[in-house]
Amino acid sequence: MDVICVPSLGNEGLKGEVSQHLGKTPYFVLIKWENDQIEKFKVLESGSKHLGGRITPGEFIAGSGANILLCGNLGQKAVQMIEKAGIEVYVGASGTVIESLQSWADGKLKQASKDTACAENH
Repeated sequence: MDVICVPSLGNEGLKGEVSQHLGKTPYFVLIKWENDQIEKFKVLESGSKHLGGRITPGEFIAGSGANILLCGNLGQKAVQMIEKAGIEVYVGASGTVIESLQSWADGKLKQASKDTACAENH
């Protein structure tokens, strides 16, 4: 079973729009994925320092239990921090959370690297 984390602009769960700025995402959707289907999901507030919280998005994701992150884009520093926690990072997610999950399942998202990370750390 995988636990997939997707940053979201709202708390609408699978119908929420994917946040394109990981550092300022207000919510994360955690999805339990088993046998190529959603077992269950939950929405959590990010607690990001950028939004007045106490931790970075990377720290939140690392402590969430996720082993996969799907996001629009993220900076090189975030990629390194999240991968160091043993989490696979995929970029290019857009649309709703469920649409991004389907893109990942279809192999359409790219695994993050120094070449796919945002050079401006956005």
